Amino acid sequence: MQKADRALLQEAFESFHRTSLELQRYYRSLEEQVRELAFELEQSRRQRERMAGLLEGVLESLSAGVIVLEDEKAIPLNRAAEELLGLKKGEPVDLKAIPSEWLEGEGIRSFGPRTFKVTPSPLREGRGRVIVVEDVTEVEKWRQQALRGEGLSAMEEVAAQLAHQVRNPLGVIKLFASLLWRELAEDERRGLAEHVIKGVEEIEGVISRLLLFVRPQHPDLKPIDLREPLKDVLSFVSRLLSENGIDLKTSLPSGPLPIRGDGELLKQVFYNLLLNAVEAMPEGGTLRVEALRSPSRLKGEVAEVVVADTGCGIPPETIREIFKPFYTTKQRGTGIGLTLAHRVIEAHGGLIEVESQPGKGTTFRISIPLETVETKSGGDHEGT
Repeated sequence: MQKADRALLQEAFESFHRTSLELQRYYRSLEEQVRELAFELEQSRRQRERMAGLLEGVLESLSAGVIVLEDEKAIPLNRAAEELLGLKKGEPVDLKAIPSEWLEGEGIRSFGPRTFKVTPSPLREGRGRVIVVEDVTEVEKWRQQALRGEGLSAMEEVAAQLAHQVRNPLGVIKLFASLLWRELAEDERRGLAEHVIKGVEEIEGVISRLLLFVRPQHPDLKPIDLREPLKDVLSFVSRLLSENGIDLKTSLPSGPLPIRGDGELLKQVFYNLLLNAVEAMPEGGTLRVEALRSPSRLKGEVAEVVVADTGCGIPPETIREIFKPFYTTKQRGTGIGLTLAHRVIEAHGGLIEVESQPGKGTTFRISIPLETVETKSGGDHEGT
């Protein structure tokens, strides 16, 4: 081999060596970049997992149900939606599983005995919709009671003015009718004056009941056990129930139900409800009275009293009217008992509800916020 050839070969080997070293450095650089990319991808994956876990935690913590509608399918995304629809979370189901009322757009919708606030939103690119469904049954109950109270307050003002405006002229009419009655002692027209006097007395009775209705309720609120006024009333009416062939079933907690309340006013409410139940069962029946603790989304925890009869029930067209003053279906009723019950419970910061089915019976439910105490008991019940 000639010297020039050896030099060329040597130069080729050196060039190959340099290239090999560069390739090694480049390879190591690539390895480092791969490791960095792998680390970043791992970090990104973990971040996505954390975000997915956070999102799932947020969805699960929501009291509202979240549902995705896509391609004629409904997908419940959290436990609340699963419970609302009775479906498995994340499992696509036919759109028919969604109540049609929920597809009508945003608003308050009734579904069975419950009330929901439905809020739909479109998915990106118009691929479907997200529906948020919140159970506002309890909120709606308190709102309806507040509206009922506002209506009663307006009626109270009118009633008070009317009562005072009418009472004075009635007194004058009664006075002159009494004088005429005396003057007509031997006259056959004396009976007309007597009719006038009786009519005035009837109007005076209405005004007295009207003033009873408009008289402000100022309960003497103090710490009491709600079971005590309830037990007193049950003891008082036990003989009345027995005489009318009514079987009393009670269920009271063994532990106290501490509230801030006026025991005497609450006795009036309980007595009125029990008396209404007796009158609704002229042929006898069963009266269930229950007291218990119940959770409340708005009030934390409430003491609940349930009075349920198996009487004639209340027609749907009537049940919305029963708390209005002077509304009654009884021949001798005054129509203010349930109005006063509403005002007393409202003054206690509570809620009074009614459910009824004609021919099957009526249930009144009273809820009053419990006092916060360190030790809570009452899981066991005593009853008959």
